[in-house]
Amino acid sequence: MTPTNSLRHGQIICVTLATLLCVQASLAQAPAAAPAAAPTGTAPAKALPSAKEIFAHAIAAAGGADLLRQQTSRLQVGTIEMPAQKLSGTIVTRTVSPDYMLVETEIPGFGKIMQGVNKSIGWSIDPMRGPALMTDAELAPVARDASIESELDPALDYDTVEVVGEVAFRGTPSYKLKFTKASGGTTKYYSVESGHLIGSEDSVETGFGRMDVSTVFKDFKTFSGRTLASVQENSTMGQLQRVTITSIDFAPIAPGTFDLPKEIKALVDARSAKPATPSPSPTPASGAAVPPAKAPPTK
Repeated sequence: MTPTNSLRHGQIICVTLATLLCVQASLAQAPAAAPAAAPTGTAPAKALPSAKEIFAHAIAAAGGADLLRQQTSRLQVGTIEMPAQKLSGTIVTRTVSPDYMLVETEIPGFGKIMQGVNKSIGWSIDPMRGPALMTDAELAPVARDASIESELDPALDYDTVEVVGEVAFRGTPSYKLKFTKASGGTTKYYSVESGHLIGSEDSVETGFGRMDVSTVFKDFKTFSGRTLASVQENSTMGQLQRVTITSIDFAPIAPGTFDLPKEIKALVDARSAKPATPSPSPTPASGAAVPPAKAPPTK
């Protein structure tokens, strides 16, 4: 997930990246892109702000908490490209916090990838796998992305947040924060000067397995009072994916937009119809006496 001041829907964009990388096997192999530059050099020790202070700076830089709470719907239009594979197309994201998300990606010559969240159901349809339901592990971070609460409180759902120190992330003085929870964690970099989130390092669960992803957020612009990164670059498995925002509209979105496609409804119905696995009968401990069966009552 990508917290405030950045492109949201980072997890689901990484799923798109995984899908596109898998189709690469059927295309001509291209040289791997250079990995994103790692943060270098730790600045001399000095008093560090708390995580809450860093988050407050980020929220203020985005436009303020009041504005974020008002903009619960978002229609985001942009382009998506993988330069090494010479793949490019469009990506349209619709969200209504906290329960709905729909991401539609179209790549000429490849087809359309759809991914969505409708309350407790996460799903995807793509040319590689067809229709599929997200596992709980896949859904949790994507559903978090759909909620405005994750922008207002980046520490939401994490057990601990540690301000590791001040480092240079791609040449920009930044605060390095480590987020941890039982199922994993992430590392994020916030600009000391602007407050914006400018980078992250994640391990993302996808339908193709777990992937380590390095992300850079840059080219910050203001849309309807909201300032956020207009470009997100994801690097994984030596490949680069770039998403560029061209427009954002915060007008209300009709709930029917997020209705489940018929293929997904069929999967949900099939899952609901599947009988629950009965619990095995308890087995007496070794050496324990087994009570005799009761005799039928006599008349």
